[in-house]
Amino acid sequence: MILYFIYRPLGNDTTGDGSFANPWKTLSHATQTVTTSGDTIHVNPGSYLETVQCFLSEGVNLEGEGDTSVLQSTVNEFWKALLSLKSPEGSNGNQFVSNLKFDGRNLTTQWAIWVAGRSNVIIRNCTFIDFSDRGVIFSARNDFVDAPPDSVYSTGNQFYNNIINNCAAYIDTTNGNYGRGCLNIGGQMGMLIYSNTITQDQRPKDITVGRSNM
Repeated sequence: MILYFIYRPLGNDTTGDGSFANPWKTLSHATQTVTTSGDTIHVNPGSYLETVQCFLSEGVNLEGEGDTSVLQSTVNEFWKALLSLKSPEGSNGNQFVSNLKFDGRNLTTQWAIWVAGRSNVIIRNCTFIDFSDRGVIFSARNDFVDAPPDSVYSTGNQFYNNIINNCAAYIDTTNGNYGRGCLNIGGQMGMLIYSNTITQDQRPKDITVGRSNM
């Protein structure tokens, strides 16, 4: 396993190499570079502004140092998460996301994390705030179809010791008034969900979600 670092005050996506002494600046660059299963991206304390979606490869772990490692997002497109863990149905993620704070920047970004088609993904000890439409999604499918998976259900996924605040929409006049939630699950078998604190009382029930489809 190799441990790679990002550190905003000192990091540089051009000259950095991901080492402790020469870290990167953004998660988007780190996830594009680190693709080997078993490796880990470590987010040092600081506030990181991510402007494009980050894709975490299968087997790559992502960790921080608690609520001091903050990933802020200005991703502003319909049905797009700040962090995507998307693979064909039945894939083995074999990875974790832990000890990070995800900030949707006052409802700018729709989703925080989308786990799609992967099994054995653990999300633990994270905080999610102010995403406009949904917080975290676990789906056995890797598309936007509201139906059971075509081939195989996801297994071994876990979500525990997390905090989610203000990450669910009530009304969306653009995309239809169907169910949303801070935590969404579908096509899961034997998933473990426990010791989470989920709160959704921070916005009026008639708020309308509106995002550009760029």
